[in-house]
Amino acid sequence: MNNALPMLAASLLFQVLFVSAFPSPAARASDGETETSDRVTLLPRFASGQSVTYDVGYSAAANTITESSVAVPMAPTGGKTETHLLLRAEVQGVGVDAGMPFARLRTYLLDPDSLAGANAGSSAASSADARTSKMVEFTLFQNGQVNDLVGLDALTADEQAAWREWLERFGVEGALPNRGVKPGEKWHTEEPIPNALLSGLSWDKESQYVDDEPCAAALSSSPGDASSAVGPQEICAVILTTATLKQRSAQKDATPEDYKLHDLRTSGIARGKNEVITYVSLKTGLVVRATEDAHQSMSVTVAKSDGTNRVHYTVNADSHAQVLLVAATPSRP
Repeated sequence: MNNALPMLAASLLFQVLFVSAFPSPAARASDGETETSDRVTLLPRFASGQSVTYDVGYSAAANTITESSVAVPMAPTGGKTETHLLLRAEVQGVGVDAGMPFARLRTYLLDPDSLAGANAGSSAASSADARTSKMVEFTLFQNGQVNDLVGLDALTADEQAAWREWLERFGVEGALPNRGVKPGEKWHTEEPIPNALLSGLSWDKESQYVDDEPCAAALSSSPGDASSAVGPQEICAVILTTATLKQRSAQKDATPEDYKLHDLRTSGIARGKNEVITYVSLKTGLVVRATEDAHQSMSVTVAKSDGTNRVHYTVNADSHAQVLLVAATPSRP
């Protein structure tokens, strides 16, 4: 039991900070209505050879208090992280599988010193000298499902957190109604959270297509250095999403099946609220700008099934993320 505790604690922190990392294909909102002319389908118009660049910022702070009657080596106390990176996504190919459109994407972290003059819409070949060796490949389906993910483990933990945040914002269409949306419309989705320390957790999401507003890609030559100067103006759909962490399991016994198999029991409560504002281009279907602010907390006890070796964790975590489409940057003299 003692040797497993650090792993359980790390799992707890991961779930608190990143439980919404990947869009869920089952969460897509839909109903029986047919699409009408006043509805907009906010889907990226991907084409082979296309590339886009994003400035991604992610910061998080977590505090963990551990109370235990047994020794807990390496028990986490929390910490802070702040990461900025420039990420280029290149479309390797597009297709349809069982009626579902998909794009095969390859992402690179960019070297800022060789990025000057690169264009957010330029070809993949022209940006070869700006890439790092940190490459991640995956298939993104129109419903938000992610398959065949390769290379993420080569990134540092902080880079993975920022990359996952980018992916969730980039794949926002997976949480939009199938029939399209129109200004003022609201919809609801629910995303179960698998592999969490407590069973019965899900994100309850309320979204609204607020309005159409002018937007533009930012100018940036290094991570976290997005300029107030902007590229050409276009019109974006503004989507506001408020996600509330729900727990449907009993606080006294919220043990997932995997933990029962290891003769463990978990109990406790989880709470959280995230707010995301996303600007999606009506012209290209690409996310131009998105911000997320989140607060999540857990109070959880892990013990053997007979009640011995009890360890209690209290976790509070806050995070902020920003994803910006990068326009062409001016060449250096």
